[in-house]
Amino acid sequence: MRKITRLLSGFGVLSLVLLFSACTVVKIDEKDAGGDDQYATWTKTGTGFQAAEYVEAIWDDQIIPLYEEHSVSFRTLVDALLSDRAAAIEQYALARESGEPYYVFKVNGTAIVVEYDDTSRNGVLRVDLEPADGTVDLTLQVGPVIRGTAIRDSAEFIRFTDIGNQLQFAELANKLNERMRRDSVDSIDLAALVGGKISFLGVFRLGASESLEEIVVTPVRIDVQQTGGQDG
Repeated sequence: MRKITRLLSGFGVLSLVLLFSACTVVKIDEKDAGGDDQYATWTKTGTGFQAAEYVEAIWDDQIIPLYEEHSVSFRTLVDALLSDRAAAIEQYALARESGEPYYVFKVNGTAIVVEYDDTSRNGVLRVDLEPADGTVDLTLQVGPVIRGTAIRDSAEFIRFTDIGNQLQFAELANKLNERMRRDSVDSIDLAALVGGKISFLGVFRLGASESLEEIVVTPVRIDVQQTGGQDG
């Protein structure tokens, strides 16, 4: 019995050592994390990382400028993908990998809103890109449920290895989607857009074997140029 007690006690000490070693705080190198950024020091468990605060810190100063400077016309991109998919991916895509490789494209465009479909919680706008020809060219998801992690995945400076926690990484994607809706969707009468004109910045993911017909763009900004029923 004494031998068993000593053995269990030894296991207890070993467990405590492993527990404390697993909770070591890791400081991310300032060069990689953006210098004096207040979010440069996180633990590998994600403790201390606040997704909502981080989104507020980067949205106007980093996310929107990223799209303003590096998005490509959606029509130009689709034409390039149809012509030479590999070359278009090489030129325009940000390559990502989560299980299977996929590609992220930042896009822009001006379009006439053909339809607002709110039959599900994942509401969408179906639009006809200018020069308009009366046919739907693109679907923009406007929610209230926004699916996917495309906004998060479009920014190279956002790295899972920095955050280090799957739950926090997922929460960051949700908060980015929420910020987009707050800025660009909540104040718009979506039904009144039908027949009107919008411009947008947005993003979509494309898997290696996915068809272009499956593309759904997540906007990061929607600007209403003309509501439905107004004269041009």
